[in-house]
Amino acid sequence: MHRRLIAAAAVLNVVLATAYAQAPPVETPACNEDFARFLVDQQVSESRSVEQTDKRIRILIRAAEFLWKYDEPTAREYFTEAFKVATDRFNEKGFEEIEQKGLTTLMPDHRFEVIRAIAAKDGEWAKRLIEQVLKEYEKAAADRKEFNRTRELQEIIRVAQEVVKTNPELSRALLRRVMAHPLDFHWFFVLYGIAGDDRAFADSLYAELLTHYINATPRRFLFLSAYPFARDRILGPEKYQYGSSVPDSFTPNRNFQQRFIEAFIRRAISFASDPANLNLPPEQYRLPEPVYLISTLSELEPIVIQQFPTLLQPLSEAKARVNGMLTEQMRKDLGQRDEQNETFNRGFEERLRLVEEADAEGKLTDQMIVNLAISGEQKRTEEQYKKIESWLDKIKDENTRTETINYFWFLRSRLAVKEYRLADADRFARKIPEVEHRAVLFFEIAEAQLKNVNDSATVYSTLRDVGRLAEQSENSVEKARVLLALTNQYIKVNQVFAMQQLSDAINVINKLEDPNRVMSTSVTRQIKGKNFSFFASFALPGRNLEGTFKEISKDSFEMSLTNAKSLEDKYLRTLAVFAVAQNCVDKVKKPPARRPAKPKG
Repeated sequence: MHRRLIAAAAVLNVVLATAYAQAPPVETPACNEDFARFLVDQQVSESRSVEQTDKRIRILIRAAEFLWKYDEPTAREYFTEAFKVATDRFNEKGFEEIEQKGLTTLMPDHRFEVIRAIAAKDGEWAKRLIEQVLKEYEKAAADRKEFNRTRELQEIIRVAQEVVKTNPELSRALLRRVMAHPLDFHWFFVLYGIAGDDRAFADSLYAELLTHYINATPRRFLFLSAYPFARDRILGPEKYQYGSSVPDSFTPNRNFQQRFIEAFIRRAISFASDPANLNLPPEQYRLPEPVYLISTLSELEPIVIQQFPTLLQPLSEAKARVNGMLTEQMRKDLGQRDEQNETFNRGFEERLRLVEEADAEGKLTDQMIVNLAISGEQKRTEEQYKKIESWLDKIKDENTRTETINYFWFLRSRLAVKEYRLADADRFARKIPEVEHRAVLFFEIAEAQLKNVNDSATVYSTLRDVGRLAEQSENSVEKARVLLALTNQYIKVNQVFAMQQLSDAINVINKLEDPNRVMSTSVTRQIKGKNFSFFASFALPGRNLEGTFKEISKDSFEMSLTNAKSLEDKYLRTLAVFAVAQNCVDKVKKPPARRPAKPKG
């Protein structure tokens, strides 16, 4: 017994010493540009037999990205081939989606996977390909379902956002190309997305959008309403249908607020003054335009009174004119929408009171309890979670009850981590049966421990719990993804442990029927009940398989390459080897130190 304790203590000392005083990596002679190119050529040759076109496209993209620096003509050939394969696939299948557990997942548009990679290398070429795609889009968009009607425009905006730092001229050109099409919801999201990287660029874009879309329909013009106020939701009756995260450092812009209010008032007056708009049919599944006008003008009124009193007279005129357009049905529609929005805006105590009243009257529904448990979780307190707990068992539907309870403990554990009540966080997390969901929480606990000097050594205990959790579960995609996430966590503290977890992950991956699902790091929760459903998504920390190999091979080339080549799936093996090879050429070789000059004389 005594010997075992000494051995355990010795192991712990070695672990801690390795974690906090790792020796610098030893340069491996094989890790050089020539060997990396050999690896890539070898994998491209082997991957020729990969039949699935989506995998073939990604292999060609990675090969082209790698070779661009050394053999641009061949890289261009690979990019050209990838775009052709992607275009042929789109022409055959169109937009693709898959159904899993009642959820519809949209598959990526592979044409834009290629274009995004090309845009990082040759902006003009990317623009030409985008024009080629747009010509086909403009022929077909009008006949599509609503959600797919702007898919290409959203993809172009994504390209523009990705290159805003490296190629702002290309970014602006692509954004202006999208402005040739009607104003839509994507602009609400992209403004904040760009502002997080370049506020000045986003501000100039907003000013341009405000001018360009001055004659957009009132409903669509509201997609420009959030940015000046730094709001996470738009103004108007559809505010709870569109929400976005706002960059932490983002602040309201008073000048833009005034410009938007002035523009919206003018739009309201001009719209109400045109007799043709009296019988204008609403867009499909939308409210009539006058409803958007009167709702937003009423919402703006207190802002105008407090901050822009000179605009009160024109705002009153606009309200009077729009009121004259409202029919009884429009007023009814507005009242119903306001009532719906009010339910979203209720605080916790109000929701709890309504649940208690409904229970007393025999009118309690599963949906009311679910809303109480999950709504407003960002502002929830531990005391409120204690009040919710007793209501969960009253959910009648068994599946709804199980999913809600599990998500309840997930949210409660996350709050405990945030408040650094780590013992509570651990206790709550252990009530969750799903491997990935519990692992997410353990990883968050580990991150909190690493940030605290007093708890940094205990991170091994937490990560070891994740390892045990994985060991005790059956081989599955979920288990493999947890092991990959664990690898990423160990990279931060112990390279030896990280490599062991990577080997364990590969052993699981090689036993899976569909190993390609390990490329995703998304974890989802769905709560379904009668006439309602709730969906949440969050990510395992770290990187997917490809990113994990790129990170771990920075310090362990040979072992990483051995693990990469042990992947039995040809597609995954190719991506892993590419990731390892890329590190060999990304290393910046420091020039030899200059010897000090000898003093003269």
